[in-house]
Formats: sequence, structure tokens, C-alpha cells
Amino acid sequence: MDLLIKLGLLLMGATATFAGVRFYVPQVTDKQVIGKLTSNSFALDEPQCIFHQYNTTVVWLVIALDTVVPSLTPTNLSNPSDYNLFQTKKYYHIYQRPAATYPCFDTAPKPNAMIPVGTLLDCQNVSFCNGILTENGPYRVKFVLLNNTTLIQETRWSDKIIPLTGTNYTTIDTRIERHSAGMIVTIVILSVLLAFLLAFLIAALATGSKDICWCRTIDAEGILEKEEVNMNDYIIPYKKHNIYLTHSHSAKFLQNQSKM
Repeated sequence: MDLLIKLGLLLMGATATFAGVRFYVPQVTDKQVIGKLTSNSFALDEPQCIFHQYNTTVVWLVIALDTVVPSLTPTNLSNPSDYNLFQTKKYYHIYQRPAATYPCFDTAPKPNAMIPVGTLLDCQNVSFCNGILTENGPYRVKFVLLNNTTLIQETRWSDKIIPLTGTNYTTIDTRIERHSAGMIVTIVILSVLLAFLLAFLIAALATGSKDICWCRTIDAEGILEKEEVNMNDYIIPYKKHNIYLTHSHSAKFLQNQSKM
């Protein structure tokens, strides 16, 4: 009797595990990480402890525009499509990975594990490239388990994933009345400080240039007069150098010798 109960519990656990794949819904991670959703990428939570019973299969992640999801058949899902065909097919497969490598809470829990989508800028000569999202979406994703080209199992499609959209700079209202009171006060204070700084700079230049450029004095009556410079005060007396005197005496001595 106990053996039958244990067998029943084992079958129920196995059934729940296999059923867990069909009811699993991929989602953008809710972890507090930077860049988990951008204009051309997003990050999914990594499935844990739902693929470990399918050790002989390969798990793929399917990325598709929401508009083509209703038309995708098991045949489409079981034949991996390359990223470079997305412009025509509007869906593609990435992350070819053995099911046994996905973590399970019972063996190797990875609470922070995530799967980034849209990380590569250049997908030339790269098979099943994880390229950036090229359209505004919305996108939907799902995991499929394949044995060669046979669809063994699949998860549900995710909810719609809408990439972020940047704001057009031409639509930004820059009128002064749109600014907050604190910002206006800050701008006024900075403007006044800048005016004071400019005035001090001009005054400093004017004061410093007076000593450098002005060549005037004030007489006893307070009349401005030009300074007159007596160049005789700056005459430097010159004395013949010893080398010159020695040369002169030598020249006279040679002349006297020649006369003799």
C-alpha cells in the first residue's frame, strides 16, 4: 500500500513538472537592474527547474512581433529561423541550449539569472544572432523544446513587451513658464553672480593697466603733465678694454721694428 502511494506521488510530481512547461509564461524581469527594458532590448527571467526532465531536448527562445503570433504554427516553431530573416518573417529563434543546462532550485539555484534579448549590434556572419530589436513592437516570446525538428514541448507566449520610445526633442516645451519656481530662482541668482564677476574683472583690468600703460605724473597744482626723461642720466661711460690696448701697443712695436 505504501509503495502504491509513493508511486502515485511520484507520478503526480512528474505530471506537475511536465505540465509546468506548458503553463510557464516568460516575462521581463522585475529585478532592480539597469537596462532591463530599453528601446531595442529587454531582459527575461531565466526559467528554473522546469526543463530538467527534458534532458534529450534543446531549448530555443522564439522572439516574434505580436501581430504574427496568431499565425505561427508548430511547424514554424520547430524549424529555427535566423535573425537575419526577421524583416520578412517577423519572428526568429535564439539561444540554442540543452535543457539540462537550465538551473533547478534543487541543484543549482540562480535567483539572479536573466536572459538578455537584443544585445548584439553586428549580426553579419552570425547564425541565430541575438541582435537588437529593430521595430517598436510590441513583441512576445516563448520557449520551445525541440528534438531535431520535432516540437516536444513549449511554454506559453509572454504578455506584450513594448520597448521604450525616446522623446523627440522637437516636442519638448522650453518656454520659461514651463520651468519650476526653483529653477527660475537658480537661473536669476547665477545671472546676478555672473554680472558681479564680470564687473570685478573689468575693474581689476582697469586698475592693473594704469600702472603699466600710463606715463603721467601730477604736479603740485594737480595738473597732469607728461614725464620727461633725461637720457643723459642714462649715459654709460665706456672704457677701452685691455685686449684693445694690448693690441695697439703690439702694432706700434712692430712698426718700429720694421723701420729699423
